[in-house]
Amino acid sequence: MKKLFLITAIFLIQLFPSFGSVDGKGIVCKCLDCKLDHLDPSSYMPNNIPTEIGFHFKINKVAIYYIRKIGDKIKVGENIQTTLRKKKRFSSDENEIKWTYKDSLNIYAYSLDRKTLLLSKMNITKTEKFNIRKCEPFKEIEFFNKMNELSDYYQNIYDKQSSKNKI
Repeated sequence: MKKLFLITAIFLIQLFPSFGSVDGKGIVCKCLDCKLDHLDPSSYMPNNIPTEIGFHFKINKVAIYYIRKIGDKIKVGENIQTTLRKKKRFSSDENEIKWTYKDSLNIYAYSLDRKTLLLSKMNITKTEKFNIRKCEPFKEIEFFNKMNELSDYYQNIYDKQSSKNKI
């Protein structure tokens, strides 16, 4: 009887799809096709080219991180808009991770294809795509290290451009 129960349990486990947990992981995403009017206004955009953004997944919620310019400093920060400050719930299956965000004007639907790592930002009815980004996955510590490396990179570029303009 115990063998039959064990075999049945193993068989049932095999029937369910398995896919990796994203808890404690992050993605850093670079624009492939982004409409400037649908980018966060606090995101740093040297020469109107948007910098990478990051999404961190923890305890069934997602937080968005931007590279932003504050004074003469380029830093990584979580979104500062009140409506976006609260981390949002996400759902996932073996093909997709999805969540929504609301800014002062719109509600956006995000969809990350788990196979291609393409992230789409769409209107809530998913009839129009505003931004498509290619993402790279990271473990938690590496995610924050990568975002800090990017802010340092953009800070160095900004400092070089500023010093040229002063001469």
